[in-house]
Amino acid sequence: MVRLKQLEQDIQQPLGGYNGSALCSRPNSLPQAAVSTIDFSFKSLARKTKSKAEAKIASDFKHKIAERHRRLRISQQYNKLRTVLPNLIKRDKASVLGETIRQIREQKKRVKEMKAKHRGSLEAVLPGESDNLSLGYCEKDGSLVKATFSCEDRAELISDLTREVRKVNGMVVRTEMVFIGGRNKSVMWVKGFSGKEGMRKLKTALKMAVDIPKNKNGKPCLC
Repeated sequence: MVRLKQLEQDIQQPLGGYNGSALCSRPNSLPQAAVSTIDFSFKSLARKTKSKAEAKIASDFKHKIAERHRRLRISQQYNKLRTVLPNLIKRDKASVLGETIRQIREQKKRVKEMKAKHRGSLEAVLPGESDNLSLGYCEKDGSLVKATFSCEDRAELISDLTREVRKVNGMVVRTEMVFIGGRNKSVMWVKGFSGKEGMRKLKTALKMAVDIPKNKNGKPCLC
């Protein structure tokens, strides 16, 4: 600020000792320090403008990267839902969300029914600490086999069970699952099995599905 005031005084100061011809022939010269200050100011302004533009480009780039990661995470979660939802026919996002909502509402309804059936206690339907499996025919429909088992919980359990049952020409009609603390208790109603041979095939298929991660880790199988 002091330099700018000095510049104004230098410009406005009368040029004594110069005649009219000298004024016409010799232009007023600015002090070197003032010229350097003006030049430095223009360079600083140019750098600030460039820095703002670069900052905006960098901000836009970071936003694009964050948006790309967000879409990727959403896509991964949809893929996970596609693997855990049983008997999913349509695999588009709207159908996956609709089936997820339906399953949640159905599970809430089943929990309410189980509480009423067991007088408000869910101890009988909670998963046990040890793995177990039991098979029996459904009382209301003799063509259905009711499979009850407890095991370690994992995201792919339903899809693994459904796949193994289909391999032996069976079909999962209905599934109820309760999971807590990394443990899962499931009740499945399966169609397509009868007699001792059918029960043996179903038991083997279910054990194969439950023991998939255990076989990799070398842990004991379901019994």
